Amino acid sequence: MAKQRTDYMKMNTWSPTDPILPEELSSNFVMLDEEMKNHGINVKWFGAVGDGKTDDTAAFQAAMSMCDKRYKMFVPAGTYRIRQTIENNSRGIFGIAPYVDSGEMGTHIIWDPVDVSTDLLPCIRIRNSGDKAIFEDFTVTGIADYNSRNLSTWIDKESFDQNSYSMFAVGAAAIEVTGKATPIFRNIRTSGVKVGQLLNSTNGHVYSYDSSWNGLIGVYCRINSGDYFYQGGGISGAFCGVLLGTLLNAGHRGGFDAHLHRTHLGFSPYAIYQCIDSKMDEYNQASTVRGLSGMYTSAQFEQCGEAAIKLLSKSATSNLRMFGFGFSWSVPTYSGNAGAWEFPLPDELKPLGEKQQYAAWFGTITAPVTFNDDLGTLRKSSAPGAIGSAYIDILTGDKESDLCGLVISDTVIRRKVTPLYKTVDLRTRMEEREHRTLMPVSAPNLLSNPEIISNWTVSNGGSISLVTVDQIPLPITNEMKQVIGIRPVILRVTPDGTQSPSLRIKFNTPSLPYQGDANRNLAMQYFILETDYESGTSFKSIGRISAQNAEYIFNDAITWKTKGWKHLRGRELASKTGLLYEFSIGFIPKSGETYIAGVMVTWDHIGSYSPYSHSYMTDSLEIAGSGNGIILTDSVTNARYRLSIANGSLHITEA
Repeated sequence: MAKQRTDYMKMNTWSPTDPILPEELSSNFVMLDEEMKNHGINVKWFGAVGDGKTDDTAAFQAAMSMCDKRYKMFVPAGTYRIRQTIENNSRGIFGIAPYVDSGEMGTHIIWDPVDVSTDLLPCIRIRNSGDKAIFEDFTVTGIADYNSRNLSTWIDKESFDQNSYSMFAVGAAAIEVTGKATPIFRNIRTSGVKVGQLLNSTNGHVYSYDSSWNGLIGVYCRINSGDYFYQGGGISGAFCGVLLGTLLNAGHRGGFDAHLHRTHLGFSPYAIYQCIDSKMDEYNQASTVRGLSGMYTSAQFEQCGEAAIKLLSKSATSNLRMFGFGFSWSVPTYSGNAGAWEFPLPDELKPLGEKQQYAAWFGTITAPVTFNDDLGTLRKSSAPGAIGSAYIDILTGDKESDLCGLVISDTVIRRKVTPLYKTVDLRTRMEEREHRTLMPVSAPNLLSNPEIISNWTVSNGGSISLVTVDQIPLPITNEMKQVIGIRPVILRVTPDGTQSPSLRIKFNTPSLPYQGDANRNLAMQYFILETDYESGTSFKSIGRISAQNAEYIFNDAITWKTKGWKHLRGRELASKTGLLYEFSIGFIPKSGETYIAGVMVTWDHIGSYSPYSHSYMTDSLEIAGSGNGIILTDSVTNARYRLSIANGSLHITEA
């Protein structure tokens, strides 16, 4: 009886966080009562040393086994070397605090796997008992010294140029979420691993609070099952913060559907990067893969070395709201100061002349999406290869998007597709309408005649003049002959050598604004030839309509790399008010002459070119057959009359 009372007293005066069990209990774990277990199964009960040298794997596995899917596992302060994957069997793991450095000790797990040939082998795999299990207050550190400066050590350039996951050398992961687990992470740190957090589950619903995910890659969303949440902390990596791929899951490929709030991104070459991690033939056969979706509030993209966002051209981004970027560029090249904030791609992976072309790269964006400027905008880099702030391959959708956070004037949109143009056949037919040979009667040009030089105004220096096809450095193309005729009137712009000129022409109306139809689609087109070949390998232009209330239509810069005449067009955008002022052409080079022809703005669709504000033909119209004629309406009485010819005489009769 006395013996039982002694055991009871020891059990009730001992804390589960004590490193050693009472002697009477150490040999018989069955005697641990529920209250003690509920405080956490301590890895030191099973012999874990935590000196950073001893292999503590067996002690962790024994403690995890005792958790029995019902209890949490406790890891006291110390440094624990783990050499085999710990399969979660607990309701969560908790430590004292994340280890930061020698000035702030805590619970520190060193992941030093025996198996170095298996890619993404995790230190902790959360599969079982992972429904809302909480993992908090510890650090997992790998043994690799990943850093941005020496990325070519772990990244193959040829595969990198192909956007293939095979670019990465084999490496370990800190924590893998797999199966149907839906864990919650709080105050976790990772470093020295290929991937900090590996999202490989089929249920999604993974939550992270005030955690710092870092490695070669901070977070890798390998299987996108959606609904990820990050609040506080940061996501960064020697290569990228967030990596998303193209693997097939639940009927879609890849993507990252997440809400990020007050989370720091960046301090990496890429904050968000997408690669092809499925088989290449599967990717080639897929029409699209998923891009980004979700909501980003107070998510700051700081010190990005190559781009804040780099998605594949096949990616489809939709239902995305980013309330500002908090964006800043890293320097484009490394200095000799190893301690400085420098995160560009090394020259071995990308030469200086090609670096930092855009701060964000998107494939297809389906409206409505939001990129506003609440937390600041993206901006064009000062690097030699910089082109603009953002690149969008295709912009589509029935509704308008807020793109102000991308800095619209520096955003390049390769093509806009609206529901009317979603089929290739219809797009082709609409393009054919531009040719005079197929549509000889043109639509009215809403602009004041662009072939009269006095209708143009030039800003930012330079001069304008009219030239013929015999006075241009490159002949007009066959397409130009079809669209604007064989001898078009051409506008020549000569800059002053120090400023980039812009041209403006008003809409054809006695007094501005032009009174048009609200929400009626507009179309525009022009041909342009830039001769400033020495300034770079790409060319740029923007043609936009200014309307009431500071509204701009076709306000997108277009870039191209091929020398020669470029046909620029805009379709299917409408003015909210229909009150129009002028059409302008910007980004004209500071040096070299620029030639412009066939400037036209019309309602609805692009038609064959006309400089006039009425329907126009370039050839005679013949009406043949007995009894035919032309019917005109009296502008005063509205009476209709037929004009016809009989025996060489003109006859006017009521129609």
